[in-house]
Amino acid sequence: MKIALICFTENGFQMEKRLVKLLETEGHGPCPWVSGRYAMQAASLDHEISFSPVKEGGLSAWAGERFGDSDGLIFIGACGIAVRAIAPYIRDKKTDPAVLAADEKGQFVIPLLSGHLGGANELAERLAAGLAKSGIPAQAVLTTATDVNRRFAVDVFAKEHGLVLDQMKLAKEISAAVLAGEPVGLFSDFPFPGPVPEGLYKDRICPQNIRITVWKKDRKGPEEPGPLRLVPRCVVLGTGCKRGTSMEQIWSVAEEAMEREGLDPSAVCGLASIDLKSGEPGLCSLAEKLGVPFFTYTGEELAAVPGAFTESEFVRQVTGVGSVCERAAVAACREASEDTRLLMKKYARDGVTVAAACFIPELFKGSER
Repeated sequence: MKIALICFTENGFQMEKRLVKLLETEGHGPCPWVSGRYAMQAASLDHEISFSPVKEGGLSAWAGERFGDSDGLIFIGACGIAVRAIAPYIRDKKTDPAVLAADEKGQFVIPLLSGHLGGANELAERLAAGLAKSGIPAQAVLTTATDVNRRFAVDVFAKEHGLVLDQMKLAKEISAAVLAGEPVGLFSDFPFPGPVPEGLYKDRICPQNIRITVWKKDRKGPEEPGPLRLVPRCVVLGTGCKRGTSMEQIWSVAEEAMEREGLDPSAVCGLASIDLKSGEPGLCSLAEKLGVPFFTYTGEELAAVPGAFTESEFVRQVTGVGSVCERAAVAACREASEDTRLLMKKYARDGVTVAAACFIPELFKGSER
């Protein structure tokens, strides 16, 4: 996590040093900046940390640049300074960085922006705890709404469980419903041993509902009212193609196959194939485009994968194993968990084959089935 800090006074610089050292112990990459005459003077005489200067009158431009290259911004000074600096660049809670303000004495650490998804609340609490250990009676100042939201907030729940959330408006409505004491139904395609968050009711259809699923359409649970879908990234696409097939062609077939089955592409966390395709440009480029790893296996490794698969004698003659895409998808999933499912059998078009398997996310494992 790349965090940019900025201070404006001599006392602010001393606090900046403390925070930089705290962040370094946590493994973050702190980037200290200094603005203001007296802060510059103090920093120039100090050799404990390296820093970058912000020219007078350049705070707004600095904030705009940091919004693009940092995960978090910490202003050591008045909240008003921070608010005015970041105001032109605030866009969306899913993409805005965490923004915090801390006073020069380190008594208060205040999350201002992206408290949940951006991690500002969590960072504020960690910094306050770190300062308290060093003898400064610091506290993280969270808003009343934020404190109540700890009971249940959809965006926090999704982030903590590694779930893809793309219906932010509905997520806000459900969070508001929980805060108002209204019941919300929770349905999951995966084992959910609990405990179920307060305000949610498992397998109970309510006016508002949440579904944890990799499918675009519900195969179990409420159809209406439409539930908020939270998608775990636990699906691997097994792939095969003729030599020289383009990335666009491979992805076109994969999208078509997933659309036919109703599988959500946002659940994809990896590609897999036989080792003969380890350097296939189209497959390598697709993995890069999707931002997922590309797993490859020898024919012997694929042949050893347990399960019932669609076998082809032609494929066996070419690769040494009768099924590549289905076995490869399951093989990759088994690296995460032996509890895997073949979700989509082989689909073939224009020299491309694709199948899909999923593993049970670790967080959902339990005795319940």
